[in-house]
Amino acid sequence: MHVSIVIPAKNEAGNIAQCLGAIYSQDTPYTFEIIVIDSGSADTTIDIIKRYPSVQLVQIKPGEFGHGKTRNLGAEMAKGDYIVFLNADAVPFNSHWLTNLVNPLGENQNLAGVFSRHIPKDDCFLYMVRDLQASMPDKPILRTKTGKMDFMLFSTVSAAIPRATWKQFPFDNDIIIAEDQDWVNKVLKKGFAVLYEPASMVRHSHNYSARQLMETKRKVGEAEAPFRFKNKCSALIIGFILMTGGIIFKFLGDMIYILFRTPGGIPFSRKVKEIKISLAARVAGFRGRYKGWLSL
Repeated sequence: MHVSIVIPAKNEAGNIAQCLGAIYSQDTPYTFEIIVIDSGSADTTIDIIKRYPSVQLVQIKPGEFGHGKTRNLGAEMAKGDYIVFLNADAVPFNSHWLTNLVNPLGENQNLAGVFSRHIPKDDCFLYMVRDLQASMPDKPILRTKTGKMDFMLFSTVSAAIPRATWKQFPFDNDIIIAEDQDWVNKVLKKGFAVLYEPASMVRHSHNYSARQLMETKRKVGEAEAPFRFKNKCSALIIGFILMTGGIIFKFLGDMIYILFRTPGGIPFSRKVKEIKISLAARVAGFRGRYKGWLSL
């Protein structure tokens, strides 16, 4: 077995069929298995998964789920030489997603992982479209070190890791969120590299409400605080500067993008609405992150 594809899922009835269908449509020389770990779906996710007899379905209780813990569980069951982690709501964009994701690992033995480009969904908020375009360009990026201003170095939304590397560097079982950022910091400090490979693409984006975004970013802030700040005092002062500057910088950039750089045909009334969404999202996101930083 070349590849084991591990998919955490919960209440993904609207996405899981597209996700699995796109995987089975891959034009690839790699043999693969699919392991779906469901953590208590209350919709028809389980019924949909059972339509694919070759998928290995693992059911755990909601309280047993953890972003790092659940991915480790799937990796422990994996038989492949490479482990691909894929979110249930991330749909491979074309038939070359898997090959383009795994190929670099065989070409560069110093690579600890490769991750895909995220293509926004059709209904994606415009500020998020801008973020994805900025953080995930159309050219590969090789990362060999981290920095305090880096907010996204790796993404297990769609990523490949050699099984031998995962055994050496498993995810943190106790981490609340951002298990991928915690993991990538560890492997980079050990001298490994990670690759962003835009030729491997998944359609993935979220239209979070301000409340959802604040809570999500708070958890992210808690997870990344030890890597960004020496102590709570530095988090309080430097974090406040980063929060304030981040809100202003991001929002001004969003306004310019929405008003002048979005594709033609978007009504001005929608642009005004998207600017309001952007402001609420930037304030909520950075406030949540700041609260998480202060947990240090």
